[in-house]
Amino acid sequence: MDLKNLDWITIAKVVGLVAGGMMVAGAAFTWSGIYNVAASKDHLGITTWIFEVVRERSIAVRSLSIEVPPLGNEGMIRLGASHYEGGCVPCHGRPDEKTNPIVTGMLPPPPNLEDVSKRRPPEEIFWIVKHGIKYTGMPAWPNPQRDDEIWAMTAFLANMPSSPSGYSDLARLTRDPVDNGEGLANGRAFTRCGRCHENEGIGTNGDHIPRLAGLSEDYLLRSLQEYARRTRASGAMEPVADLLDDSGMRGLAAYYAELRPVVKKSSAAHDPEQIRRGKAIANSGIPQQQVPACMSCHSGRQSHQFPLLAGQHAAYIAGQLRLWQKGGRGQTAYGRIMAAVARALDERQIEDVAAYLASLPSGYAQTAPLAEVGR
Repeated sequence: MDLKNLDWITIAKVVGLVAGGMMVAGAAFTWSGIYNVAASKDHLGITTWIFEVVRERSIAVRSLSIEVPPLGNEGMIRLGASHYEGGCVPCHGRPDEKTNPIVTGMLPPPPNLEDVSKRRPPEEIFWIVKHGIKYTGMPAWPNPQRDDEIWAMTAFLANMPSSPSGYSDLARLTRDPVDNGEGLANGRAFTRCGRCHENEGIGTNGDHIPRLAGLSEDYLLRSLQEYARRTRASGAMEPVADLLDDSGMRGLAAYYAELRPVVKKSSAAHDPEQIRRGKAIANSGIPQQQVPACMSCHSGRQSHQFPLLAGQHAAYIAGQLRLWQKGGRGQTAYGRIMAAVARALDERQIEDVAAYLASLPSGYAQTAPLAEVGR
């Protein structure tokens, strides 16, 4: 056949016939059921190669624009370890621990993550944790609004200890679970709370986790209800609240409301100037920025729906204010109030007021009028 004498119409017909034949063959292959989709049978070599190339290129391209924050903060790492223990261990296991036999039947099997930081940069780890991966069993983070939680998980995976003892310390596996005796689902939720938050005589697992001891029962109950309704975003707390029925929520709120705050360990001296600036914001607000005094709601003299902030971790307070700034906690009436306040603050003001509130005794309720406290 003389290709020079073929016109473009003929070429188009040939290409169309070939394409049509391929489509017919593909349809026949699909409907025939010949391809074995059982997890007990590995893919064809070419299928595995295609999946791996598509996966790796997709992750690399979509994570290019992600800016990585500092990941060495111990509080972030501990928070990530607590999340890992609660959600990732069933598939990925703990350091130096045998893989669950049930998980070995997955195709592809979940990778061992002890050395994931050597195989992937932090931005790729973050993207995978946030979005998950199709056809692997890797789910997306339960609530994609909470990048701070996902970065905590990334920080842990980037700094995962290789020894069981190091992991046990970060994930607080030696902590005794809270036993409320109210059924399996409620008991599981109580145990999960004890892994991160206070227990009898034990503080929180790091300064990125809020202190709950001594907060009002009304506030704690409302928080759990908001997590269960998905109106307060948290990929960590929503699954826990979902386990609880009404009696479980009330029991948990009552437990922490009655729990005595753990005496804080001495830490590095505060910057007196920062404390002075933070005290002014907390007690007098910033009128020119339309920022009200924090203590006008959070001093313990108002509604029990407002939590006491005295003695709360500075890192947690600052993190929540940033979350409100970004719209991550504006789905409720109370959240919208705080979102407007947070957006009016700059970064230094957030750090200042968080430092001042953290410097107060845990559970301290202000009884003097604000005008006197601000002096």
